[in-house]
Amino acid sequence: MNDDIIGIPQDSQLCDLPLDTSRYDQLRHAINQHAIVSATDEYGAIVEVNDKFCSICGYTREELIGRNHRIIKSGIHPDSLYRDMWFAITRGNVWQGTVCNRKKDGSHYWVEATIVPILNENGLPWRYISIRTDITQLKQAHERLTLELGRTQSLLEALGEGVFGVDRHGICTFANPAALAMLGYEQDDMLGKDSHLLFYCSTNPGFRTSEDECPVCITLKDGIPRKTDDNILFCKNGNRLPVSLSVSPLGSGDGGWGAVAVFRDLTQRKGMEAGLIAARDEAQAASQAKSLFLSNMSHELRTPLNAILGFGQLLEADPALNPDQLDSALEITNAGHHLLDLVNEVLDLAKIESGKMDLAPGPIVLDDLLDECLSLTTPLAASRGICFALPAGSGYTLHADRTRLKQAIVNLLSNAVKYNSLDGQIRLEYELPDEHSLRIHVHDTGAGIAPERLSELFQPFHRLGQELGEVEGTGIGLAITKRLIETMGGHVGAASTPGEGSDFWLELPRAAEPKGARTP
Repeated sequence: MNDDIIGIPQDSQLCDLPLDTSRYDQLRHAINQHAIVSATDEYGAIVEVNDKFCSICGYTREELIGRNHRIIKSGIHPDSLYRDMWFAITRGNVWQGTVCNRKKDGSHYWVEATIVPILNENGLPWRYISIRTDITQLKQAHERLTLELGRTQSLLEALGEGVFGVDRHGICTFANPAALAMLGYEQDDMLGKDSHLLFYCSTNPGFRTSEDECPVCITLKDGIPRKTDDNILFCKNGNRLPVSLSVSPLGSGDGGWGAVAVFRDLTQRKGMEAGLIAARDEAQAASQAKSLFLSNMSHELRTPLNAILGFGQLLEADPALNPDQLDSALEITNAGHHLLDLVNEVLDLAKIESGKMDLAPGPIVLDDLLDECLSLTTPLAASRGICFALPAGSGYTLHADRTRLKQAIVNLLSNAVKYNSLDGQIRLEYELPDEHSLRIHVHDTGAGIAPERLSELFQPFHRLGQELGEVEGTGIGLAITKRLIETMGGHVGAASTPGEGSDFWLELPRAAEPKGARTP
């Protein structure tokens, strides 16, 4: 690059001091290492360029000399930019600006440009020195950042949760539309204002908290993110808004940038919770009233039933009755016993549901208890030709109330007899689900239960279509069995295959085996 580019002509009239060419060369070298430099004459024709200019634009020095800078014009700027530039420099003024230029291969690059006119002895420009800095990477990074900021802004605006940000002093710096809508503010109401004074974050709906209890203020102090699921933000109109609030710090160190808070309106959830609590209380009250009614009615029915049974038994004992009359008397007592059983079962169900069932749990030798249960159900099974397949003596001991466990097992065995096929079989099996429990299975060979109706088992007064059948029943036995076993810390279940039979089981905790128990 010749000396004229820097704008120091060799005419001694323009330079009173002798030129130090060594320092001048050093200055030119320093500029060439950093800047893109070109010079034009007073008409805009390029008279010199440095190596960096050629390197970035892709043209050789020979291709540029004598040409106008329009050779690298990108075409993305309006013509007014170049008119203003030319207007300024032809009048001896320095022009500065950001310009996009085009390389020889057609790609673009960005520069920060300064154009300095060099004046002659008459005060008119005779050279224009252009010094540029390549800012392409900075421009691309800025464009990427602008794009990401646009995406983030779109996300914040579309987000259904409220978001607001604060600087390190707690001053609100942004808020998304959801936050404005939920809190009833406009942008101007929030931006630049103290967020704590606006919202008074609170965990107690009865009063507004101090900064020492505000999650946003605390996070600004200690830089620790926090989340609260039961918080209160105050709206512009003074209403309290229940929210779940998450606060995250932005930045780190003493010069932290602030924090961002995300909150969700819990008004609907709070309303649902209140509704569920009210429904639960109402259901509990209705259940208690029902249990009390059933209990009272059962007690009231037992007194006249006992009288009916007593007079029926007296009639049965009268030798003067003929056979038809005796059959009628037997029908009275049989129906009375059936009704008394129903009343007793309803009374048991009422006691269980009201929590008034008295239990005396203790160790029970299973084999002994099973013998007692079989002695009660074998006569009914024999009348229908049903046989039992029993496991060998187990020696297992259960922890339960003896009377209530016996009642539960008898219920299962009785059902297996009543709903079994003629000349069928009842198979008892033991299973050890774990080292602390025992499961008793009662398999029958009856008609089975359709899979879609299994969910109706163990519900009071559900007989699964047997109401019009020949088998008498109340539909309470299984419900009582389930509640009794669960009250004693166990479980009850069933499985069935239509046409093959059913498997009802109960599971209870095992107890330490007493001395003298049978050896498994």
